[in-house]
Amino acid sequence: MIVAGVGIIVAAGFAAAMLALITSVFGQGDECAAPAGAAAPGGEGPGGGIVLGPAGTGQLVGATEYGGPGDPGSGVFGSSGANLLELPDSYAELGGTSFQTATAMGGLPYLTPLRVTWGTRSAIAYKRDIGLGGGPVDGLPRALDLWWQLAGRLGIPYEDGLWSGPVRIERPPDAGAGNMLGQAAQSAATETAAPAAAEEPSACTPAAGEGVPLTGAEHAQRLPDGLAAAPAGAPAAVQGIIAAGNQIAGKPYVLGAGHGLPLSEVAPAYDCSSSVEHLLYGAGLLPNGYDAPSGTLASFGRPGPGRWVTLYANPDHVFMYVAGLRWDTHNAAGAGDGSTGIGWHPLIRDSAGFVARHPVGL
Repeated sequence: MIVAGVGIIVAAGFAAAMLALITSVFGQGDECAAPAGAAAPGGEGPGGGIVLGPAGTGQLVGATEYGGPGDPGSGVFGSSGANLLELPDSYAELGGTSFQTATAMGGLPYLTPLRVTWGTRSAIAYKRDIGLGGGPVDGLPRALDLWWQLAGRLGIPYEDGLWSGPVRIERPPDAGAGNMLGQAAQSAATETAAPAAAEEPSACTPAAGEGVPLTGAEHAQRLPDGLAAAPAGAPAAVQGIIAAGNQIAGKPYVLGAGHGLPLSEVAPAYDCSSSVEHLLYGAGLLPNGYDAPSGTLASFGRPGPGRWVTLYANPDHVFMYVAGLRWDTHNAAGAGDGSTGIGWHPLIRDSAGFVARHPVGL
């Protein structure tokens, strides 16, 4: 989803100030910047509920509100593929058409936490979306869009999705106890408590791919035992996908199998969507409790093929290519396409009728 706009206008002095702010506030470099975790339909980061805290200070910037009944064109999915209705503590950085080009606040990595303050109310939010932006707001360059549910909890009037005004942004303290973020539990009538970080690891942290065979080849290689070797130069997320695939390669196909279990568990059998979701979890691209049919994965990530990973999904089936090797539930390309069951297949199959999607940054 790209938030409608006419292109962000940033004065040179403000851009320099913002870059200095972001450098000091967020630090330099993040392997998830594009992201090796980009999220998935759940796109889940720490929190997920909107947790209010004390008012912040930080940098004053122009903001707008998007989504909701007055802005149906924005839809409900962020550019990361996250369902923002399920993750209302979300904001969009403005300035471009991708996570790499939306740089109004310095080009923040996916899931960057940000304390957003409006008046006397403040909340921690996470970057799950991007947008073009527009002209200045109250004389301040427009830097971010607030998801309408987040804006509502901050007390910002909805105004049919057309509200704009100044907010303050700052980096919250390093991860730690809730009271360090000013997020101690309050009344259930006014607060949704965030789960502890230990219960909900960031979707931006790919698995290390421990034990996965490596190859010096540019593409993944199917081995004689049916497992796969990952390119030594592939991102950690790609190696994590291949390691997770090797865990379940050769498992029997049973329609509906593998669903209803945590993705961290190895099920006795799988179907197409549960097997793909197990692999994506292995890369840190899905939360452990994610469970959806193949048609839902047609909204995963970003549209089109990816550099390393491409899913092909429709309501009846989903398969994917990982570093050039196909993960599928059967030898759909015919003779020479590997085993007849769930696992790695070396040939290209027909993708007519499928929607191509890819994880952000992969």
